[in-house]
Amino acid sequence: MLPYVIAAVVAGPAFVILGDLLYSLIVKARYRRWEAGIERDADGVRLGCREFTLGDGEDAVLLVHGFGDSPSVFQRMAPALAARGFTCHGLRLPEHALTMARYQATGADRWCESVRSALKELRGRHKRVYLLAHSMGAAVSVEAVAAPAVAPDGMVLLAPLFDVCNRRSPLFPARTWHRLLDGVLIFTDRVRMAFPPDLLDKSALNLMREDKFIPRVVIRELFRLVARNRARAAAFRIPLLMILARHDLVVDNAAAERFFHACAARPKQLRYVEDAGHMLPIDRGWERIVDEAARFFREEAVR
Repeated sequence: MLPYVIAAVVAGPAFVILGDLLYSLIVKARYRRWEAGIERDADGVRLGCREFTLGDGEDAVLLVHGFGDSPSVFQRMAPALAARGFTCHGLRLPEHALTMARYQATGADRWCESVRSALKELRGRHKRVYLLAHSMGAAVSVEAVAAPAVAPDGMVLLAPLFDVCNRRSPLFPARTWHRLLDGVLIFTDRVRMAFPPDLLDKSALNLMREDKFIPRVVIRELFRLVARNRARAAAFRIPLLMILARHDLVVDNAAAERFFHACAARPKQLRYVEDAGHMLPIDRGWERIVDEAARFFREEAVR
């Protein structure tokens, strides 16, 4: 009996290690094929994913993208906001939209500092500065503006990531899967996006420039941001408009609602979009969101 127990004890970890090794080789091979079809500029940034500035209004809006994404997610909203008199600056979070070797050097501290730096730079040139962030970009922004010196005059958070939705996570919550895999994986340094974009307007799929392969460090930093932001609600006082997709498959709306109701923001407003998925900046109803954001900045946040 004892030899069988010993064999099982040895075989279990060996099976995990071998599976980890094989999966890492498969993902790296798939990444190479994907990368071969990606066009990049001289700096290594994927075409269409660079930072941008549109408009010449006296008030500015800093746009912060989310997980595995780039400023291109605002390619519909930014021109519309600029047409309403705002200067829009689309920020690319550090190392996003770069090759995997550079992408893996990223981290939440650098993301937050990039938001702070952009807010400071815009503050020096504009009468008022607002912030509009999507998904993980909202989590980054909430941590970044905890420093009072860089607080914007108002914020719009679209499908903000205060926790991960578990509706597409089999057996265990997504956080549990992360803890389990992060503790045992040795060779796997990146993962392939498991699900298609949560996007109801299928005609908008051609606008997507998301990364299909994500470094594990980005996932690790995402969960750390989520954990740190749980304690920030009581101190959050910036005028806030939060817009949620009613049936979001990516972020946990209940966690976002808890933050909204607990935060000390004044004024604060909560809206829901019934006919769109997680990708609110390009999905159905994005025009209504632009109208809501512009009205909030101009009429509510300035009170």
